[in-house]
Amino acid sequence: MRGGTAEKDLHLLDYWRVLLKRRWVVYTSLAVVISTVTLGSLLTRPVYTATARLQIEQNMPNVLPFQQVMGTLPDYRNDFYQTQYGLIQSRRVAGEVIGTLGLAQMEEFRLNGGDTPAAQARRVDLFLKRLAVTPVRSSRLVDISFPSHDPALAARIANRVAEAYLAFNSEVQYNTSARATTSLTHQIATLQEEIDTKEKELQTYAREQGIIPLGDKQNITLKNLNDLSDAYTRARAARIEREARYAALKDSSPLDLAEILDSKLIQDLTAKSAELSRQIAQLSEKYKPDWPEMVRVRRQLEENESRLSAERRGIYDQVLGVAENAFKAARNQEADLKRALDDQKRQSQDASLKEIQYNNLRAGAANKRSTLEALVKRQSETSSSASLNDLASSNVRIVDVAEVPTRPSAPRVGLNILLGIMTGLGLGVGLAFFFEYLDKSVKSAEEMHQATGVAAIGVIPALRPGGAGLRMIKGNGRETAPAPAVELISHLDPKSKVSEAFREVRTALLVSQPGGPPRSILIASTQPGEGKTAVALNLAITLAQIGRRVVLVDADLRKPRLHRLLGVTNDQGLSSHLSGSGAAWPEPLRTLVPGLDVVPSGPLPPNPADLLDSPRFDQLLREFEEQGYDHVLCDSPPILAVADPAIMAGRVAAVLLVVHAGVTSKDALAHAVARLQQVNGRIVGAVLNQLDHDQQGYYYGYRYRRYYGEEETPKEPPAPRREPERDRTLHV
Repeated sequence: MRGGTAEKDLHLLDYWRVLLKRRWVVYTSLAVVISTVTLGSLLTRPVYTATARLQIEQNMPNVLPFQQVMGTLPDYRNDFYQTQYGLIQSRRVAGEVIGTLGLAQMEEFRLNGGDTPAAQARRVDLFLKRLAVTPVRSSRLVDISFPSHDPALAARIANRVAEAYLAFNSEVQYNTSARATTSLTHQIATLQEEIDTKEKELQTYAREQGIIPLGDKQNITLKNLNDLSDAYTRARAARIEREARYAALKDSSPLDLAEILDSKLIQDLTAKSAELSRQIAQLSEKYKPDWPEMVRVRRQLEENESRLSAERRGIYDQVLGVAENAFKAARNQEADLKRALDDQKRQSQDASLKEIQYNNLRAGAANKRSTLEALVKRQSETSSSASLNDLASSNVRIVDVAEVPTRPSAPRVGLNILLGIMTGLGLGVGLAFFFEYLDKSVKSAEEMHQATGVAAIGVIPALRPGGAGLRMIKGNGRETAPAPAVELISHLDPKSKVSEAFREVRTALLVSQPGGPPRSILIASTQPGEGKTAVALNLAITLAQIGRRVVLVDADLRKPRLHRLLGVTNDQGLSSHLSGSGAAWPEPLRTLVPGLDVVPSGPLPPNPADLLDSPRFDQLLREFEEQGYDHVLCDSPPILAVADPAIMAGRVAAVLLVVHAGVTSKDALAHAVARLQQVNGRIVGAVLNQLDHDQQGYYYGYRYRRYYGEEETPKEPPAPRREPERDRTLHV
């Protein structure tokens, strides 16, 4: 029947029910992800991003007056701006920025390996990885951004990258324009003579004022200042090292000093002390402590130990004195260099005043040189006018310099939390559906019907609150009665939602067969603990409540419970009758429910299956029907555990399955149904027991604890009464 069952079409409401059922998985996932993201964001060191904005124009070089005649031909290449972006992110620009700003000495760019080529290459790679070039859409603007933990450093780097690229672009433009040869020879020669005159004046003034230029930017005064600064730094480091050495010796023990441990005299004296100690130990075995020889050797040991201590102290004092003298010498040298450095600084300041005139002369020479360069450039442009269409240049200028950022760009706590919420929800939903996929238990009547083809004739909700014996306080301060046990709830608390569910099962059972309600009914379950005994007892109670005469037979001859629940004796019962060891007729016992009798299981037999498979069991069912019982309900062991239910299934008019919602697996239920069908058991339906509406997200209409009206205290069960014995001899 399972193969012929149509698959259920999934609906959005089914997914919602899964999420309601697994909502704690979603809540837990959401809480874990949000907590992790929030904690990580708050503990992450903030990063500041500074941005400089450039404008890059694609223009032809404006170099000659006759260019107006030739005109400017446009460049139709589409890779111009991509090339400029690549130049901004070139290794040359990165290396220049790293060098000019001294980034190699900063914490963020300090790498193992010092200034080796490999370390420099890795440093450039790290720099370029963090440098971002972002074009502004629909414009000729481009943003240069750089992140750093130091906001001021981020702004300096972004501005320096823009300046380095601007200088590189100008240099490329100039080098391109300088390809042509010279044609203005006379003007260039005249200008060269003027430059020579300026240079001579510059040199004469430098000689008179004692200015000795070193390269283009330094003179002898600055060189001496740098040398003294380096010497002072080294002296200060040496003083710190010797001071640390001296302090360590003062705080250390003479016994731990390396010079003492390496001394030959100390080693000899230590060996001698060991030898004298050994002699004392040997003599003490033969003589008393006051023996002359013992006294002499002990005196020698004391003298040797005294000398050893004195020698150690002497070496320690000597080493300490040397360290102290070295420390004082280093301190004096540091002070001398400090004074010399201060003097050199004053001289450097005086030299700067003299360099003003020197710089003016040099500026005049530079102006002449610039004019010369302009003439050379004009000559070059004139001679290369034919190739202007093949040359391209760009005008670049800084629109906005990078400002020191005041707010961190990362981590973005709000955005991270929002993404964490989305991630947590996604993960939680995924885990909820994953756990639902792994859950093979029967959770609804539709799933049970799909798995076995057996329809559900009722659903029993889980009993709440927390079980029997739980005391509850009402609003008026009075204690409510303890919640009744579920096995007798239809009698003790008939207005509960569980009792109403059992009455619906009763109604469905009475109309389950076209020829009339079944008289002999077997209550069975797949596995232990699914509530078949509670269902059997409550179903019998509800049948008796409508005036039916019902006998409940405890056919679970392995673990019977009905006699304990109903408070009857179990000395004689079904097993006694079937085995022939008791009375010929198992006299039913009256119970606390009017119209309901019970036949206990009796003593546990060694062969329950054989007893239930005997003709006596069939005759017993017929006799109960002949005695006027409207219904005979049989409680049984689990189907998959023993063969007893399969034996009884073929002898009764109907079989009612009890399925524990959320516990019974679909495969086990299908196997149990198949076993009953093999013996031609007439399965009238199944009861979905202990369904938790909140957990399963399934609605069956049992949402109210009671009907409208006054609350009633559950009835106390009266003592069971035995029906007067009658002659019910059963002939076999």
